[in-house]
Amino acid sequence: MIAVGLALAGCTTSHLPKRARLVGGGLDIRYSPPAAGTVILIERTSGRMVATKSLEGNGHEFHFSPNSYDNGDVLAAMFSAVPTKEGELTQVPTNTFFQLYFVPEKTKQK
Repeated sequence: MIAVGLALAGCTTSHLPKRARLVGGGLDIRYSPPAAGTVILIERTSGRMVATKSLEGNGHEFHFSPNSYDNGDVLAAMFSAVPTKEGELTQVPTNTFFQLYFVPEKTKQK
């Protein structure tokens, strides 16, 4: 399934670290990593990086939804939209599709 996701992504994954693995996609994404690492959220159609976040694993979770008020400023900037008023959601184009990649933290060799 990972290979299919990477093939569909086309050139948008060329700037990702080699160890990045596709772990989620769509419009409402939740991911709990099995170990410490970094998640990278990309909008597939444009190839633009939306967010990165370091996670410690052990129950930590990444959540992204365009319907979240917390993401309004980022989405407005990405899609050249007029910033929304307090309490309004940013509208995203209908062809928008987000992909989430996980890059595990390098383990230290003894």
